[in-house]
Order: sequence, then C-alpha cells, then structure tokens
Amino acid sequence: MSSEKDQCPYCKKWYRNINAHIKRLHPNEKPVECGEIKSSSTKELEKELAKKILSQQKPKEKELTVEEALKEEIKDKSPEEVEKEREKKKEKLKKQPRKVARKIVVDFWLTNLHDAEIGIYQKERFMAKNRMFSRSLELIGAVKEEGKPDGMFGYLSESWDNIPLKDIAKRRLVMKWFNSESVVWLGTIEEMVLYSIQNTYGSTVPVPAFKVMIPKSKYIIDLAEKKTKFPKLGEIYTFSLKDEKKDEWHVFTFDEDRLTIGSDWSILHGDDELIGKIDEKVVNIGGKFVIELYESAWLNMPGLVNVIVLFTMTLKFNKEIQKKIKKIIEYLELNKIKLNISASEEKFMMNPRVFRR
Repeated sequence: MSSEKDQCPYCKKWYRNINAHIKRLHPNEKPVECGEIKSSSTKELEKELAKKILSQQKPKEKELTVEEALKEEIKDKSPEEVEKEREKKKEKLKKQPRKVARKIVVDFWLTNLHDAEIGIYQKERFMAKNRMFSRSLELIGAVKEEGKPDGMFGYLSESWDNIPLKDIAKRRLVMKWFNSESVVWLGTIEEMVLYSIQNTYGSTVPVPAFKVMIPKSKYIIDLAEKKTKFPKLGEIYTFSLKDEKKDEWHVFTFDEDRLTIGSDWSILHGDDELIGKIDEKVVNIGGKFVIELYESAWLNMPGLVNVIVLFTMTLKFNKEIQKKIKKIIEYLELNKIKLNISASEEKFMMNPRVFRR
C-alpha cells in the first residue's frame, strides 16, 4: 500500500484513502477526482519551492553613491601602518618560489660588428621591408627567447646623439623593436621630456615619463615614474592596459629592488601581485637584462610582454635620462636655455578633435 497521502478538500486533512474518508466523514459530499486533490509529494515540493523563493528575497544591501563612499573613513589604522603592512606583504611575495613560464633576454651589443649591421645597404633593406625602420635608427641590441625568432632594437640617433646644449630639451630617447627575420615592428617607446620636467617640479628626484606604442593597439600607453611612499625606497613606474574582451582596465607596476647589484625590478599587477622579474647581469660588458615571467593569466593579455621588453630596453639609459632632466631644470632656473621641445614630441600634445573638424 502506498504511503503517499492526499489532502481532503473539505477538512484539509491528509489521508491515504481519501475517498473512503469522504464517504465516512463527509457522506453528503461527492468523491473527488484525481486532478482535484493534492498529494503529500506535491506538498513537499511546494514547501521546497517556498523556501527557495524566500531565500532569494533577502533584502539587498544598499548600494553606495560616490559621495557616500568618499565620506567613509578608515579609522582602524594610520596610512603609515597600512603602507608598512603592504611593503611587508610585497617582500614576502617576492621571496616565494615561482614557476617561470617565459624567459626573455635583452642583450646590448658591445660593438656595431654584428650580423644586423654588417653588409652594404643592410639598413636600406630593412627600410624597404618596414616603413617604421628609419635611416637614423642605430641598432644596439637583440631580444632573445627560446623557441621564438630573435628580435633587434635600437634608438633614433638624430634625437639623441650630438644635440647642441641650447637644444638640450629636444634630446629625447626613442627606441624601436623589430623582428630580425621579417623586420616586423614590435613596438616603440619614446621619452616625453616636457612631461618629465613638469612632473619633476615639486619632486626631490627626476621623474621620467614615456609613451609606448605597440602593434594592433588603438591606445597610446603612458609609462611614468611615480613618487614613492614611505617606507618604500627605489623607483616605481606604472602603466595601464585595457582588456578588450572584458572591457576593463588594469594597472601594472615596475618596482625597483633595492640592495641588489645592478638594476633589478619586480613586475606587478596592481602593486602587490608579482608576475615577473627583471634582472640586470652586471658582469656582461655590453649590458644584459634577463626577464622572467611567471605563470599567470596576465601573460595572455595582449601587449603586456611588449611593454615589459620595451621598458627593459630603456634601463641602460635610465641614469643618463635622469641627469639630463636635472640639467634642464638647472639651466631653466638660470635662464640659460629656453624650454623648446622637439617637433615629434609636440605632435603628442596636439588635440585630435581639432583635426577631425
């Protein structure tokens, strides 16, 4: 005999044999049809459904407006304590063992006697293959990664070498990176002298700024040094990239490691998620930097590796750029020079909306 019970439509009680119950206790009522009764299994189903609906009807948390969020204050810890804890966390993360996913070597040549420069009309051949390769591009090194074609990079000598003292503000570092085999352009990084000078005013140290252009990206990337917060020592550079698929921006950081031999840097997502390292090999006479990128979902982000490699190329010029910025400000304060920047840098200042009218 089935243990399932049915509900009496007259007294609302539950019975195994509903029609026998009606004949005995409700003799003047007619027996019920199968579709007119509710079974105990239906009752249990309704209870579960009611629970689910009630659980989904929990009161929603009030969404704060920007004004309300700005009024909130962190009262537990001082900014100095928060910063100290953050630095401790970063140092701890740096010491954790990581699995290297990619290893890239940025190698500066000691002399110009290398394959890319040897041969009559070699530069003309490169220029014919890619219009981004200019006559004044002085090749100075190679980018190597196991399993990938080697790359070559250089700087524009016309904007860096033999610049008169009166035009010191026009001296700017412009570096380009190409594939060695097909001469495909892989990226450009350009020093922004005017931004560097205006950022340095009010600071105790020079604050260089760069613009980065990479293939297939519709955005120009701003890469600039930032003031460090106590107790942090060393330089910090930041830049942003957009994840087109998720329609969101991400900030990345180059954080200089102190108390090391050479120019060593940690590569971070935000300011505390370690995704790679840059290590200068000081025993190399020409100059050599090894980039280790750890296993991370960020490595698949288009353009990220390009920016990391281009930034590494500038590290050999870092001290000279900082000395130049100091000298420009010194000469400006003594009225020895006028602040005139190069025409190519001025193009970055132009309003694109004006030209679309």
